[in-house]
Amino acid sequence: MQAVHRLLRERLERVELNSLWKPVHAAFEVGEALGNWLHFNREQREMLRELARRAWGFDPLEGIPDGTRREVAARSIDEKIARERPGDRHVLVKGRLPVPLPSLGPELSLRVPLAGLDLGAVVSVVVIENLDSFDDWHTYPAPAGLADSLVLYRGHGGLARGARRLLEMLPPSCEVTVFPDWDPAGLFIAQTLPRADTLLVPELGEALLALGSREHFDRQHLAARHLDAAELGGWQGIWEAMKAAQVSVKQQHMLALGTVLRQVPRH
Repeated sequence: MQAVHRLLRERLERVELNSLWKPVHAAFEVGEALGNWLHFNREQREMLRELARRAWGFDPLEGIPDGTRREVAARSIDEKIARERPGDRHVLVKGRLPVPLPSLGPELSLRVPLAGLDLGAVVSVVVIENLDSFDDWHTYPAPAGLADSLVLYRGHGGLARGARRLLEMLPPSCEVTVFPDWDPAGLFIAQTLPRADTLLVPELGEALLALGSREHFDRQHLAARHLDAAELGGWQGIWEAMKAAQVSVKQQHMLALGTVLRQVPRH
């Protein structure tokens, strides 16, 4: 859809007949295929525009409609093309929730719209990388000072975008602690979040390091390259320790061994 929009907007006379355009050409049978290129004159572009409008429910020259799936459903046949995903303005949280949200048992969590959170009343946030570790947070040997924190699942896709928006909206006085896996990817997550004041790391021991994966560490070479060039401040020592150990230690291993967690300030 974006490729067709670009063709119409820029009035392109040809596009490469690649894996992107072959299905478009097969679906609409518009354009003249010559070698590795698909050629369009003005009439063919207008025909493509009309056929795509009928198939998709919106004018491709105007581009993919903005809004939520509910909003896009009023203008398009496929509501899933909406730019805003269902989780973009929601977060999954537990722990100390600000009023008027209810008090929850330690094993319970809520998916909450950002508009429903009084972030001005939040004084501490813990961001957790993995969902099962988020679920088991109450069983980790974490610092006592984090007991009254709002616990936030970092998530993926829409939930991750919602989590980033929440962090951007927090007052400066709120302390943000990030709890990822002990590996380059985890440190990369913490370093690239909109807010991260402290890092939650395990007290390393031989038993914990023995469960670390060298293979997983090696796969994270792109994150490692980023960290080598990044300004890590107080986390530089953590990165040096990771490079020395050359293993990826998962949050689940920390919990399985009852590993004590400690906070490391970023600055």
